[in-house]
Amino acid sequence: MNKRGMYLIFLAVLLLGCFFQYLRMDGFLHLGALRNFAAVERAKQQPWAEADAIARDRYLIFYDPEDVASMFARHNVERLLAQQKKDYESHPLREAVEIPQETRGVIFATGRVGVAASLSAALSYAAAGGTVLFTQRLEAADNTAPFTAETREALGLASIGGAADTLGVRFPTDFLVGVQGKTFDNGIYETQANAVTLAPDAVVDMESAAGVPLLWHHTYGAGEVIAYNGAERDDKTNRGVLAAMLAHCGEDAVYPVVGVKLFFIDDFPAPTPEGDFSKIYEETGLSTAEFYRENWWPWMQENARRFNLKYTGLIIETYNDQVKGPFRPLGGRAARDNVIVYGRELLKMGGELGLHGYNHQSLAPAGYGQGELEYVPWASQADMTEAMQELARYVSELYPGYAFRTYVPPSNILSPEGYAAVREAFPDVRIFASLYDGLSPESYYQDYERRADGTYAIPRVSAGYAPDGPTQWAVYSLVNELGVFSHFVHPDEMFYEESRDKTWAQLQQGMEAFLGDMSAACPWLTPVTASESLPYFDDYFALDYRVKRTPAYLELHAWNHAGEVRFLLRSSRVLDHAEGCTAEPVAESVYLVRLAGEAARLYWRTEEDA
Repeated sequence: MNKRGMYLIFLAVLLLGCFFQYLRMDGFLHLGALRNFAAVERAKQQPWAEADAIARDRYLIFYDPEDVASMFARHNVERLLAQQKKDYESHPLREAVEIPQETRGVIFATGRVGVAASLSAALSYAAAGGTVLFTQRLEAADNTAPFTAETREALGLASIGGAADTLGVRFPTDFLVGVQGKTFDNGIYETQANAVTLAPDAVVDMESAAGVPLLWHHTYGAGEVIAYNGAERDDKTNRGVLAAMLAHCGEDAVYPVVGVKLFFIDDFPAPTPEGDFSKIYEETGLSTAEFYRENWWPWMQENARRFNLKYTGLIIETYNDQVKGPFRPLGGRAARDNVIVYGRELLKMGGELGLHGYNHQSLAPAGYGQGELEYVPWASQADMTEAMQELARYVSELYPGYAFRTYVPPSNILSPEGYAAVREAFPDVRIFASLYDGLSPESYYQDYERRADGTYAIPRVSAGYAPDGPTQWAVYSLVNELGVFSHFVHPDEMFYEESRDKTWAQLQQGMEAFLGDMSAACPWLTPVTASESLPYFDDYFALDYRVKRTPAYLELHAWNHAGEVRFLLRSSRVLDHAEGCTAEPVAESVYLVRLAGEAARLYWRTEEDA
């Protein structure tokens, strides 16, 4: 063999060696830049110089200081008004208060209106063009008649009887955005309502499954009276109803919303279970790994395209139950490669990678219900931190240069020690996403908020492949309150005991029906990953604004925002055109207003324009 041939053989061996070494080091899996921006600290619009010339919308609240339910109702109203950047005054119901006609709305957060000293003044205010809300079921008080003939007339009541439990809810009108014509089954929305007969000109907006009116509005003089016929709920699912009631106070009602939809996939990417799961194998003929690769993941990718979704996947390193170091790294080349490949495919389709844990042991000491979940409590915060540091090493090796911004606690349980451990191991984490509401006493429940330490609580509201009635109602309630959809699933939910009576095909049908319904009802929500949602939430929390209403147009001034902010505008008038913003109809008499600058005008169509 000549020297040239030997050189070629040597070169070929060298190149093959480099190839296999690069392959062993996951080089091909790491091709392409990985990054994750979460730009929150941005230049914001300066305050409007003439802000003091236009007052915020102002409301009067009357409550019963001797009644716990009324105090809770008052708190809910005040919280929502503050969230919407509106002003309010709260007064005990026995206090007589003068009601200026420019008041945006008068709210009785009590059912004991028979002893309300300002009731007559409130009804006079309504007759002159104002809006009065009753947010509690009316009841007798102090052995007196609960209300006079004047009150009965204002409320649109022909007769009223005793209270009884009601189940279910349906919406004959568009009082809430996105729910007209929808019925949520008897398994949800239990309340106590009066048996009422309404006047012919009263309009029922919400009723029980049996047809008991739960919410109606009635024209009174030049104004309107809106009544909720139910008890104050101790969960968050009535916030959407309250937001809708406030949105009907006066003509051209405006309030800010976030306007986004998020979709989380917990335990993905993660080590794929080995072997066969009998239920899946019998239905599909696939092993678990094949099912994930050939069925579940292609279907999820198609759902993202079909329903305009962006996924945030939450990484698990291992499913061991270790809670004491040194923490073992995940073994096995196949499992590791799967995590890299699935993660890169998720990123390629515009998704985000977040964190779920070193393992699936919730970061909490004893006392958080671990026994019921067959979890092992952690002995110390130091152990939690060490485990999260192992996860940090693992993900930085798999996705070098990628900034992880989102953390979701396993089983939605997180202690203060666990929170601190995550922050120490992952200083880039800005989002903690657990649950918005629920019944488990151990779960970590959140409201949407920006915290003093620079992190954001962005909880999930709904879950599962075939959400039930209560879950679907919670979704639409939050859309009306905040303009947010936030859902999560697990890849292995079909293996759960809760799914034992459903086939995989049925779970698919349930998810497609749910997402299709949501997409049709709320196409105006912007799909974002968790990190991409931060600028929207940051602007929502920081925003301030003023509204000027004239017969010809509505003028909107906004500041303390860096990007586009959104508002829902409800008006019986027809929009002709807009300047400085965009406005699109999202429901009957409701527009989504998008404003990127400081000011906008929305002009109403006149008879001359028709």
